[in-house]
Amino acid sequence: MSVPWNDYPPMQPNDTFRFKCQCCGNCCRHVAKSVMVESLDLARIAEHLRLEHGEIVSRYMEVATVAWGTPILLMKTTGPDDACVFLQDNKCGIHAFKPRACRTFPLCVGPDDALSDFLIHKVSNEEQCSHGRWYRAQEWLNATFGTVDRLFIKMDYRFLREYGQIMRRLPRDRENDVLLQMLHWRFLQYDMSQSFITQYVDNMRMLKTELEKLVK
Repeated sequence: MSVPWNDYPPMQPNDTFRFKCQCCGNCCRHVAKSVMVESLDLARIAEHLRLEHGEIVSRYMEVATVAWGTPILLMKTTGPDDACVFLQDNKCGIHAFKPRACRTFPLCVGPDDALSDFLIHKVSNEEQCSHGRWYRAQEWLNATFGTVDRLFIKMDYRFLREYGQIMRRLPRDRENDVLLQMLHWRFLQYDMSQSFITQYVDNMRMLKTELEKLVK
């Protein structure tokens, strides 16, 4: 699940923890408006389900906004316990392609301020999962947070900082335009038969061009 990870205890790469998934589904419940889906996550889910990005968003996600109308995607939930829409019989229906926030659980990882390294935090201490074998934090992340993920996250944070500078120059009445442009280029304009990273870089350049037009 997606959390404000700086609020949780930091870990060093060699710190250890115990964990074993009990297939109870508890970490997938009571997650309304908390599981963020990034562009790379969306691309993997779309490829797995063989659906267009827009269809995936329409069926399984909701759009929320943060500063300056910047859109983020959140997983939809269902039922009285606000379970993730993909939870089926206490198992993840997209397990092999689930979002980064779910794959790295019970840890959370994000870039440092310099975007040169990653910070690790432990976001769960549920007793029923604190059994099984011991893991080093770095070992866990090596298995759940691969090279492409690391490359993407650093690029995404770097691009968002650049866009933040542009958006501070925009008149307030252009927020809806920002929302539409960012949804289109960050999340929707992809060909599943082509490399995601290559398209992502091209899309971010196009997004920057479109946002600069809104300033004028």
